[in-house]
Amino acid sequence: MSFVNRETRALFKLTLPIMATQMAQIGMGTVDTLMSGYVSTRDLAAVAIGTSLWLPVWLFLAGILVALSPLVSGLNASKQHQQLSSLLASSVWLGAIAGSLIGLLLYFAADMLPLLIDDTVTAALATRYLVAISIGFPAVGVFLAFRFYAEALSQATHVTWIMLSGLIANVPVNAVFVYGWLGFPKMGSVGCGIGSSLIFVCMAIAMAINTRKYRLGKEASLLDLMNSPAWHHVRNILRIGVPIGIAIFFEVSLFTAIALFLTDLGPVVVAGHQVALNMSSITFMIPLSLGMALTVRVGHYLGSGDTLLARQTAWLGVRLNLAIALFNATLIILLSETIAGWYSPDPEVVAIGSVLLVYAAVFQLSDATQVAAAGALRGYQDTFVVMLITFVTYWLVGLGCGYGLAFHGIPLLNIAPTGAPGFWTGLVIGLSAAALALSLRLKRVSRLRPAAL
Repeated sequence: MSFVNRETRALFKLTLPIMATQMAQIGMGTVDTLMSGYVSTRDLAAVAIGTSLWLPVWLFLAGILVALSPLVSGLNASKQHQQLSSLLASSVWLGAIAGSLIGLLLYFAADMLPLLIDDTVTAALATRYLVAISIGFPAVGVFLAFRFYAEALSQATHVTWIMLSGLIANVPVNAVFVYGWLGFPKMGSVGCGIGSSLIFVCMAIAMAINTRKYRLGKEASLLDLMNSPAWHHVRNILRIGVPIGIAIFFEVSLFTAIALFLTDLGPVVVAGHQVALNMSSITFMIPLSLGMALTVRVGHYLGSGDTLLARQTAWLGVRLNLAIALFNATLIILLSETIAGWYSPDPEVVAIGSVLLVYAAVFQLSDATQVAAAGALRGYQDTFVVMLITFVTYWLVGLGCGYGLAFHGIPLLNIAPTGAPGFWTGLVIGLSAAALALSLRLKRVSRLRPAAL
């Protein structure tokens, strides 16, 4: 079997369970939103507001701890098993502390909501929901540490089953508190927060037990393991992971900013934008997951000292992601009106959504390329420059061009303001710049130096 065929199979074997885990993660917020909607509109609004706050910081925390992927895969490939145990202990402690700090941040952010939300009832519900969610964040940090450790050892299916079980269990556990089952008081949206926090704790415990059984050995003890953290491992995780977390936050906050700007153009435009954004977010799960798999595979080859195979794998991943994006883009263009019709019966929303879906299709190509290049660069532990590139291309180039086109057009060329399509044009420009810059960075890094293990 050729290298390309063998490595493609290895990448997709790792990609599929990671993708299922990512979808289950998104599903947790969706379950809260759907279940609160059956209580009242205000409960639904409260959960939507709370989710828009806690999901980005979950992704920021995940960005920090995903640094485990290249570190663990490299140490495992070089047979440094004693260091692996110490690295796991360090990551779990870091996850618990970082999760606690982020939970405190959310707790205090919840107190600010009544100052930002006009409706006092919605503000009170959103505050209590966010406080309830914040209590579960130390467990989120622990879960993510165990998750990325397992994925880096190519045991991603273990994580997938636990995450999917948590997603399924979230429905009845939420129902107990949301609707007042089993004699509990009916809490509405606040019950969603309590139920989800309990699920976070259960998933962390399940991952700890799974790690003890499958990745520590029969004589190993989790309590003994927790006594072996090392400062140099914590420093390495933070060095690699903080730029990743910040880069993810840049991307998430960019779409939040665009949504806020579009509110001035009316609800129909916002709805059409949401159609294109939601569809592109769903199709993005495949290239995003493949990018995460690339981090593991590139880190594995670098850990074993094979820089040639690391480079070949990196560029193979870029090509695979581009092929996937081309397929997705073709489907979106051919079915744009049909897809928009799935989201709304309003012909105006469908008209705007179908136009923006064409931009979203083009957007797929550059987005898939940049996420693959970024994933490979994480394997090389090259994350600080990626963070800088992300900020410049997303916020300065992408948002700058989008805002200018949307509200001012190009006066020198006699082009009028374009509204929502202007922002999507800006996204295409910004992500294309990111894809080019990150590809050039990958070309340089993969030829000049191996990872700093």
